[in-house]
Amino acid sequence: MGGAKRVIVVGGGASGLMAAGRAAELGCEVLVLERMSRPASKLRISGKGRSNVTNRGSLDTSIENYGRNGKFLYGCFSRFFNDDLVEFLASRGVPTSVERGGRVFPASGKAADVSGCLESYARESGACIRTGSRVRGLRVEGGKVSGVICRGNSVAADAVIVATGGMSYPRTGSTGDGYGLAGGAGHSIVTPRPSLVPLEVEEPFVSGLDGLRLKNVELSALAAGKKFLKLFGELSFTSYGLTGPIVLAASREVVLKMERGGVVLSLNLKPALSRQKLEARLLREFDSGPRKMLASILANLLPRAAVPAFVELWGIPG
Repeated sequence: MGGAKRVIVVGGGASGLMAAGRAAELGCEVLVLERMSRPASKLRISGKGRSNVTNRGSLDTSIENYGRNGKFLYGCFSRFFNDDLVEFLASRGVPTSVERGGRVFPASGKAADVSGCLESYARESGACIRTGSRVRGLRVEGGKVSGVICRGNSVAADAVIVATGGMSYPRTGSTGDGYGLAGGAGHSIVTPRPSLVPLEVEEPFVSGLDGLRLKNVELSALAAGKKFLKLFGELSFTSYGLTGPIVLAASREVVLKMERGGVVLSLNLKPALSRQKLEARLLREFDSGPRKMLASILANLLPRAAVPAFVELWGIPG
């Protein structure tokens, strides 16, 4: 490529592939070093294999959802935001659809379409992707990054983009390598904490609700008896606890509070009803079927999969 600048991208996930494709488009000689046997491993399983690529929310809402330090994203989001991503995917043959809560998925429902799109974008733009190549360190000379250390060899570059992601899913390559690389180059590292993750709960009854999906419910979180968070939307039970959009959104604040003590989660299945209206509804159900089994009455009020758990928790013979 003659006098083209050489750029090394460490990490072949969504961010790395986008960065590689764009740098190659602009005329750089680009090499992507990916530690896994194939690029975009985590993206291929994201969103339960469907890939929730973005959200149709406003810029301000998106910044707010990133938490107290979200303002740093104004710069990049002002240049490339959700509409731009949707347009980019559509231009490369991956149309999208919008679902509840403004969540955007590939119309096909296949995360592989998104990962394949990004990989082909990088390759077609001229980037070289080398898998099975774990970068062990950054080469720093004269206060400037001048390349990487990979497989015991020094690989020179005019610029290095570290796009390794966090440490959320080691099996897909997200093991936190980027923190070590940045630290080795002199950056101070803030202790990583889980965010956008499912939550484990202590109560054993949840295992019996595994797979139960609830819509239009209200999740509150309390610490030391004080409510610090309330979200409305969709969640699901797992064998170990809770997951789903509102749980993932709540997880960051819950994790921070858990560093100082326990957190109690409160789930309101009928947020549209006041306590008085809910009690009146229960009494009407009991009056209309005084000889019915408790489980039969609850089946008119709750998802059937949740009835056994409620009967058990109430301690009333079914």
